[in-house]
Amino acid sequence: MIKNPIIQINDLIKNYYGKKAVNGISFDIPKSCFALLGPNGAGKTTTVLMVLGLIRPTSGEVFLFGKKVSTRRSGINPDIGYLPENVGFYPNLTGWDHLEFYTRLRNISLKDADDPAQFLEWCGIEESYWHKKVKTYSRGMKQRLGLAQAFIGDPKIVFLDEPLSNIDPLGREDLVKKIKQKQKEGINIVITSHIIQEVEQLAEYIAIIDNGTILTQGALLNLVIEHGLREFEIKHENIPIKDYTQFELLKAKLKEFQESLLDNPVYLTDRIIVKTRSITKLASAIKNFDKCYLKPLEGSLMKIYKNVIKGEQYE
Repeated sequence: MIKNPIIQINDLIKNYYGKKAVNGISFDIPKSCFALLGPNGAGKTTTVLMVLGLIRPTSGEVFLFGKKVSTRRSGINPDIGYLPENVGFYPNLTGWDHLEFYTRLRNISLKDADDPAQFLEWCGIEESYWHKKVKTYSRGMKQRLGLAQAFIGDPKIVFLDEPLSNIDPLGREDLVKKIKQKQKEGINIVITSHIIQEVEQLAEYIAIIDNGTILTQGALLNLVIEHGLREFEIKHENIPIKDYTQFELLKAKLKEFQESLLDNPVYLTDRIIVKTRSITKLASAIKNFDKCYLKPLEGSLMKIYKNVIKGEQYE
């Protein structure tokens, strides 16, 4: 049970022409970066549109910030940012014009609002394009502008539907860092995606959905433990762990917990890979090391996804 969730979804159903696009799902979303992960057509976007009050559920309830959501959304609009999957813009307005426009839509004074320049720079649009019409933008630039409009105006929660589509690999890496930074600044983020690596990099809590049904859900670390995976990474928040002054102390501490490890740790430049039978003891081993944290081994979510979607066994 999640204490004080920002979103509560209770037995939510959406029928289209006799078919259940969303089939009685229930879950809570905490203050965090949350991801709804699933294949195309799984019901992700339909769920988000009901949470936003943009479509009416067949049955069930949604509460956002403790208020019941309906298609009448007065009072919560300024608190919400939204990037739809297929973002569209007025072709004859500039990127700058759009950010000013969305700020006004949120009923925020331009005098008090974030400067559009900050968000145009933040999202990676070159300054030479800030005052050019959007019809001259590439698909990737439009996607970046969509991210900027979702975050401008200091919303409490931002919904991102397939946020890194149309972005090249290097651009994705950069935007993942920027989205993480917004979450650290206190903005709650809900992502819908079918890209597992994207979700694994960003989300702390995950629900996997297919055919309108939630198959598994929870904190990523807990999901890894529940599904019997044993490999984890110890990382540092800002710098490669071998540059960290307490690295040798951490190595010594892990030796004290050798009996809980299933293999010798692998020491890399930016992380330590460990395989353990007791995640509790491992967490205890690193808790006093400043800015070090424990996370599932990269690729763990892919194994869980294949297991719950396709029934594939772990290697």
